[in-house]
Amino acid sequence: MAHGNGTAHHKLHGIVGWGFIIGLPFAIFSVIGAIGGKSQGLTDWLSSPVGGLGFLAFFTAALWYCKLEFDEVIMDYFGGSLGQTALLLNRIVSLLVWICVAYSVIKLAFLGA
Repeated sequence: MAHGNGTAHHKLHGIVGWGFIIGLPFAIFSVIGAIGGKSQGLTDWLSSPVGGLGFLAFFTAALWYCKLEFDEVIMDYFGGSLGQTALLLNRIVSLLVWICVAYSVIKLAFLGA
């Protein structure tokens, strides 16, 4: 990471953290309400546009927060080309996980199971 990017990383980390914290009650109360119908209740909640998009927003913030945390570990313990490669791999894996979850949720919420 180039000199001066630590401040931007820290600010982004804070913003994503707040998104995660704000979304947490929505996710918890929605899941609690949905589990009354057992697994079908959860599927029905994720199949609704509001539930699906709400979950996807929460998952995006949670995944991004985890990615940023792991970036910090990589930056602390690895340098040079190994550090850059690890940061790139972290970005790719995070993106692939997000694409899989986003596809599943969007398919359920808008295209039917």
